[in-house]
Amino acid sequence: MKCPVCCSTTGIGIDMHSDGYADNLLECSDCEAVWLVTAEDGILLLDKKVA
Repeated sequence: MKCPVCCSTTGIGIDMHSDGYADNLLECSDCEAVWLVTAEDGILLLDKKVA
């Protein structure tokens, strides 16, 4: 998996929260972008560089 913002492949992980996790919600530890992985394509939810 590659980050849609910074293209990093090393720091990608499942986005964990205290109330659980979604197995298709990923977060990049390099740029902190958060996105959903769908069957067709990814959907960017948060890009901290822009927010």
